[in-house]
Amino acid sequence: RLRGHQATLIVRRGFELEERAAARGLPVLSLTFNSGFNPLDDGRDIAALRRFIAEQRPDVLHCHRGKDHWLAAAAAAGTGLPMVRTRHVVVPMAGHIFNRWLLARRTDEVIAVSEAAAQSLGALRPLLGGRLHVILSAVDVERFSPCRRSESLRAQLGAGAPDTLLVGLVARLQRIKGQEVFLQAAAEVARTRPNVRFLIAGRGTEKRFARLRARAEELDLGERVAFRGWLDNVESVIASLDVSVVASLGSEGSSRITYESMASGVPVAATAVGGIPEILTDGVTGLLVPPGDASALARAIGRLCDEADFRARLSKAALQRILEYHTYDRWIADTTAVYEAARNRRGALS
Repeated sequence: RLRGHQATLIVRRGFELEERAAARGLPVLSLTFNSGFNPLDDGRDIAALRRFIAEQRPDVLHCHRGKDHWLAAAAAAGTGLPMVRTRHVVVPMAGHIFNRWLLARRTDEVIAVSEAAAQSLGALRPLLGGRLHVILSAVDVERFSPCRRSESLRAQLGAGAPDTLLVGLVARLQRIKGQEVFLQAAAEVARTRPNVRFLIAGRGTEKRFARLRARAEELDLGERVAFRGWLDNVESVIASLDVSVVASLGSEGSSRITYESMASGVPVAATAVGGIPEILTDGVTGLLVPPGDASALARAIGRLCDEADFRARLSKAALQRILEYHTYDRWIADTTAVYEAARNRRGALS
């Protein structure tokens, strides 16, 4: 919108994205978007989309999930409206005939957020040829910046002393994000480094938090681990870390926390899953370890804690990579180029 385009978000009714978009003054169309097949709700959603297309005459429909892709394909049938799909995940896409038809006949261009996400297309990938584009993600470098570091916030998180280091994992509380592996690694680091404190933060249920707190007690971490839920000041929390950890066991088609940590000038120790190895170069812009290997993760964290010069060198290189390759300007330019390609392709076919 800031670059002169008009965008409407088509979202699931009653969910947080609807509220956040409205709060920013973005046009919103709210649909049911139920999971699975529901003839009544799906029919209503298709009818609402067809009305939107007829009234607003958009240049492109950009879909992000399987369900909205199918509904959009049905709603746009016969209109000649170009369609773009972004593939965000590394879970293999089913290669059945219906998906083959959807990608080959009803989708003009496909974006993958990483090469790993592109590979998840499997046997469907050859159908796309030059219509598949790998566009690595971007980060708001004004919001996520080294200048957000806060000594008062560090004190609140248990790292107020001058020589104390704060190591954190910021992610929603789910098994695949590896919080339990992080706690095991933290216990190994803590045995020989009394000046290190740890943070686990992210949205999750009280039951999950209780289980993680109990595990921290079992590992004799006690008060050396701070737990926080949803962070309204996430940019300041990330910038206030000395080491950011991504302990994911899988997924991570595109790792937002990795981008945000790099932009914040914080060195990252991450598992080599999904698209993370495409963002971090081991030993140059971060450290990579195998997923699920707590000892390897502990060694990486320990090295970053022990070697201040190495920590600073990684942080500088990582920030430079973000500023060169992962700004919003580059990301939006690449994405709008795909929109233009979709429009040109559709125009050539009509």
